[in-house]
Amino acid sequence: MIEAPTGRTSLSYLRNNLRQGVTLLELAVSIAILSILVIAGMLAYGPVIGKADAYRCMGNMRSLQVSFAAYVKDNAQWPQAPEELYDAEDDGPLEDWWIEALTPYGGEPRVWECPTIKRIVNRTSENGRPKMHYQPTPFDAKPFTPFRWANQPWLVEIGNMHGRGAHIIFPDGSIRVMDDIVTFPD
Repeated sequence: MIEAPTGRTSLSYLRNNLRQGVTLLELAVSIAILSILVIAGMLAYGPVIGKADAYRCMGNMRSLQVSFAAYVKDNAQWPQAPEELYDAEDDGPLEDWWIEALTPYGGEPRVWECPTIKRIVNRTSENGRPKMHYQPTPFDAKPFTPFRWANQPWLVEIGNMHGRGAHIIFPDGSIRVMDDIVTFPD
């Protein structure tokens, strides 16, 4: 054991000479270290949440793609929203129509929401239903039109919420982002 200056052991020396409490400087240093750790944690947390939201968004789009395919299989046509709903100033009735048409096929209201848009913008309609964050492509009433072109989108996300362009889902269930599909001249 290490000897203290007076010949006593260091353990008994420390025990007898420990101060009671902490100084203001020690408290300030502790708070500064904790603040740095909290800031570092918050900076690491943001990208994780963004990626989780993007994956949930893609999962929602795949659920809707399955719902649309089931609807087409049962009804031998793409859902045909009434024309007057497209011309209305308020999107609420059209959105309600799409949600109602696909709910029996698994297209319940929550899968029409992109988690990022919901978190950032918090778009909800006046009647409390979620706004559609994915825009369906209107097709004619022929049964094979939605499957006719492999690169014809079924749903497009309403904005660039995940950093690489809007998500787009195709008839085969694949999801691509707008930046991978469309190239703009420099």
